[in-house]
Amino acid sequence: MTGVKESPQRAPRPVGEQVVVPGKTPPPQTSGRKLGANRGISDFTSKFALIGVLVLLWVIFSLLNPSVFATVSNLQTILSVQATTGLLALAVVVPLVAGHFDLSTGFQLGLAQSLCAVLVLREHWPPLIALLLVLLVGVVIGVVNGQLITRLGLPSFTTTLGTGMLVLGLTEWLTKNQVITGTAAAWFFDLGRQSVAGIPLPFLYLAIVAAVLFVLLEYTVWGRRAYAIGANVVAARLSGIAADKQVRQSFAITGFLCALAGSISMMSLGGSSPVIGLGSLLPAFAAAFLGATCIRPGRYNVLGTIVAVYVIGVGITGLQQLGADVFVQDVFNGAALLIALTIATIARRRRARG
Repeated sequence: MTGVKESPQRAPRPVGEQVVVPGKTPPPQTSGRKLGANRGISDFTSKFALIGVLVLLWVIFSLLNPSVFATVSNLQTILSVQATTGLLALAVVVPLVAGHFDLSTGFQLGLAQSLCAVLVLREHWPPLIALLLVLLVGVVIGVVNGQLITRLGLPSFTTTLGTGMLVLGLTEWLTKNQVITGTAAAWFFDLGRQSVAGIPLPFLYLAIVAAVLFVLLEYTVWGRRAYAIGANVVAARLSGIAADKQVRQSFAITGFLCALAGSISMMSLGGSSPVIGLGSLLPAFAAAFLGATCIRPGRYNVLGTIVAVYVIGVGITGLQQLGADVFVQDVFNGAALLIALTIATIARRRRARG
């Protein structure tokens, strides 16, 4: 058309090129490579800092108490003793990924340990049949939790606390509130006490369970759906995910892992205590929350949880071997939980500002 001037075409400005305004000093250029390096260092630190803490704790206690702490037998003991806590922490992680709490896990462990002891040591059932029944009972408890939460719409926090109290009562009734001891086939106790190539069997059980859960949560559709539900259950439902079914399955897995942890604990100790569940819940949750600051920061994850379990275990063991009182265990677990929550809150606020 005539009478209309066409504006000259401008070449697109390269991304990151600064615009110089006359009369103003241009800001100093920032190297993209430097920013990328700083971001990489920050990401690396946030992912692996907890592993560094674990190594540092081991070095410190080894220097302070070399004749006791820095020994192979002490390492084997820590690996074995903390395996039960590790299994319980993984049991806690599964519903947490889907956005739910299970406060009955410690009490489920206590019931499984006591039921296994009663069947094998008092009633003299064949150990394998007793183990299968204990695992079945654990799954049933998980199914009940899942049904109450999804079918009736009850909050998981208070619901699982109620079932936990019920399970504790059943445990006290089953054991008459007494410690259960007795004799059984040597091979049965060996399953919780022996080692393979110097590695305690309980730790190998933990490693196997951790590997299975890691693959399930990180590399399967089931795991991606679980994380999606935990992030936003409404959006997950709108995308076609059967959220309630997924939650019920998560609680069933939790029940199975609690029963497995209780059975392994009974085989290791050679008996049961009706109150063991009372002190098992806090360490498991402390490890789960602290583990969410490691490997996959901001997400509950298997590998981070295992690292957190042994950070707490090494810290408590080292302090107790130096003469610290028994209460240091509760102090350490509580501090770990508070630190994990603080880190998570700060990280969430930074992401929101970004």
